[in-house]
Amino acid sequence: MTSPALAEHQQGNRAEALRWFERNRAACGPPGLFTEEYDVSQRQLRGNLPQAFVHALMLETATRLA
Repeated sequence: MTSPALAEHQQGNRAEALRWFERNRAACGPPGLFTEEYDVSQRQLRGNLPQAFVHALMLETATRLA
């Protein structure tokens, strides 16, 4: 989910990395958690909450971009 942000950051494209990070962060639900699916047309979170891996990657990305 946040791998495009990390890839852009590693290539030195800070502005693009921040854009990807903010796009992914905006897809979180009210408690700050991601779901398995996101309905783009209705802008709703769908499915179960995944394990901690996606959340850990989001925290790693935030740390690297800080």
